[in-house]
Amino acid sequence: MGGKNVKNTIVERMLAGVAPHPCFGCGKLGTPLCIDCKYDIISDPFMGCIACARPTNLGVCENHRYDIERAFVPGVRSAALEAVINGLKFHHTKAAAYDLALLLHYYLPLLPSSVRLVPVPTAPAHVRQRGYDQVELITRHLAALRGLPIDRVLHRQNTKTQHSVGRTDRFLQAKGAYGVVSAGLIDPNGIYLVVDDVITTGATAYAAAKAISDAGGRVWVAALAYQPLD
Repeated sequence: MGGKNVKNTIVERMLAGVAPHPCFGCGKLGTPLCIDCKYDIISDPFMGCIACARPTNLGVCENHRYDIERAFVPGVRSAALEAVINGLKFHHTKAAAYDLALLLHYYLPLLPSSVRLVPVPTAPAHVRQRGYDQVELITRHLAALRGLPIDRVLHRQNTKTQHSVGRTDRFLQAKGAYGVVSAGLIDPNGIYLVVDDVITTGATAYAAAKAISDAGGRVWVAALAYQPLD
């Protein structure tokens, strides 16, 4: 896990003073997710496979390590983490994007210089509804925090959403949902860190990873939260 960065903590305090917001976790006035709640989340991270939840410290178990080599997920979508994600996605708390990027920044290990960040494209209808693409915002902040490039190699090939459907339907809907802008843009020596907000079955992550992997790229995944499928 990344260590607490003094510079980032100072920035958080400055933002809290300029535009205070109650923390979604504890209610303390400051930012949408205070530093203490961030560390409460990453002190008890999700340590399972993003496809089946089987315990693993690589984010993907041996049975599901196709197309995705590693996955990083700070926590389960519950309590403070659920509240701040919902604030960003459904209640126009745009400032939460920076706090969630910080959460990933603190959680992720030191990454190779060959890593480039790839935001999963959000459904256009959701972008119009919110007025912004929350995954794009998080990725931009994370890129600035880590000093890593963003490589928007993915594009959506359909506009289906996955709300209220089961595991099998999610994988069927996600199949072929993403393509690469151009196979010639994929660097076989690079690592493409696909960034998303929530992982439920892993269907979206695997669909995005397959598009990049088929074009010759190595894929890791980072998401804010794992949400068990009810």
